[in-house]
Amino acid sequence: MKNKVMDYTVRVFAQKLLGLLCYALGAGWVMSWGAWVYFGVGFGLTALSITIVYRVNPVTLAERGKVLTDSPVWDKWLLGVFWVLYFFVIHLVAGLEAKNAPDPAVLFWIGILLIIASAAIATAALAVNTYLESTARIQSERDQIVITKGVYGVVRHPTYAAVLVSCVGIALVFTTPFVALTAAIIATLTVFRTYLEDNLLKKNLDGYIEYSRRIKYRLIPFLW
Repeated sequence: MKNKVMDYTVRVFAQKLLGLLCYALGAGWVMSWGAWVYFGVGFGLTALSITIVYRVNPVTLAERGKVLTDSPVWDKWLLGVFWVLYFFVIHLVAGLEAKNAPDPAVLFWIGILLIIASAAIATAALAVNTYLESTARIQSERDQIVITKGVYGVVRHPTYAAVLVSCVGIALVFTTPFVALTAAIIATLTVFRTYLEDNLLKKNLDGYIEYSRRIKYRLIPFLW
């Protein structure tokens, strides 16, 4: 299991590093102090999250290392597009627009706080859900059950909720129109994937319909 956890950890940090390189490439290899703060916070939160989850629920990290699973075709496509946009494209766009971006101010720090909140939500989900793979599928080989504790008592898909929070955060950190547009596209894909995955779970996972009746909101409390 330790090897699987290490593989997942290396992949996550590689994604972060490539995101930084995409930004630097777009910005002509000139990094503002705001960009350094953003990426520094990102690396720090990733390290902290992995450390916490490894201590309380290492199986989740090992399972999240799986990318070639029997998930539906729609999930493979959506996940692939999401990864490209979320980890690479949005940072390349932010770099390309860096010269037009305003100096970091109040919105920048609100964005950083939202990114920290996003990491906290995702970590809380990873800490309690042993079945939280990167792909959307029914893990019949592991006798998957419905997780209802922790943040799953608030919304049914807390990790996707965390993505939405981070999209708003990134749009506030890099306050340019095309970053906001890219973040909106990522958020839309996340909502669509949530809808499809929620239907998949309702049809195929025992107890999920009852859970969805009790926990009414998929992503956003009191809204959806």
